[in-house]
Amino acid sequence: MTLAPLVIVSTRVMSHEIGESCIKAVQNIFPDFFIENVPEEEQFPVTRDTVEITREGLAPDRLLELLAAQRILDTALDAMSLNLQSTSTSFLISRQAALSSKVAFVLETERTIGGVIEVVLESEDLVDWLQEATWHSGRREIPRTVGDELSMRSDGSVTEWFDGKGRSTIQTDD
Repeated sequence: MTLAPLVIVSTRVMSHEIGESCIKAVQNIFPDFFIENVPEEEQFPVTRDTVEITREGLAPDRLLELLAAQRILDTALDAMSLNLQSTSTSFLISRQAALSSKVAFVLETERTIGGVIEVVLESEDLVDWLQEATWHSGRREIPRTVGDELSMRSDGSVTEWFDGKGRSTIQTDD
C-alpha cells in the first residue's frame, strides 16, 4: 500500500460548547488527537473565546476502519477528493456524528449542528492513496477512481447508477 499521507486535524470549540465533548468526538475518529489544555466548561455568562485546536501527524487508521464498517467507501473517495489540489485535500466531518463513532461528511456549503472536524491530507501520491484506502471488492465489478464519471457532484448530489425505469446507466465489460 502507498504510504499514508500527513494527516492534519482541527476543530473549533465555540464558547458555548463543552470542550471535553468536542475533543472526545475528534478522538473517536482520530484516537491520537491528544490535547493538554481542554477548554473548560464555564457557567453563564461565558467569557471564554472560541478556541481552534489543531494537531498534525495523526494516523488515519481508525477513520478508514469506520468508513469500511459503515460501508461508505465510495462516498468517502468522493468526499475526500472534492477539494483535491495535486498533493493535498481537505474535507469536513460532522462532530455530532463523531460523538457516536460515525463518519458523516459535511459539505463546505452546509451548516451543521454540533460543529465540524476539518481534515487535511498531504502526500505526493495522494490520489493513489485515496483510491487504495477506500478500495473494496465491489470495485472489481464497478471500478472507481478519483474524479471519475460516477463521482458525486460538488454540491453533494449523487450520480445516478440507474435510470427512472431501473436500468443500469453504468456500462461494464459484461
